[in-house]
Amino acid sequence: MANDVIAYLLITTASEGTEDVLTELRNRSEVSEAYVIYGDWDIIARVSVPSLPELTNFVMTLRKFKTIRKTSTLIALGEE
Repeated sequence: MANDVIAYLLITTASEGTEDVLTELRNRSEVSEAYVIYGDWDIIARVSVPSLPELTNFVMTLRKFKTIRKTSTLIALGEE
């Protein structure tokens, strides 16, 4: 979808919740890729949605998971 909003989500989880969050992300149609990573963050996910309000809804829904401790959303700039 050429006009979709593309974003990368960085997620920190409680240690016991990483695999469950990763599985949930990989089962969501908005997520094209999701990986466990090393460093300050536990998971990175590439998200594609039609609009910024839908991105907000996606992130707010995700943040309801009890094992998610922190998120950061990085919105990709479109190609000109």
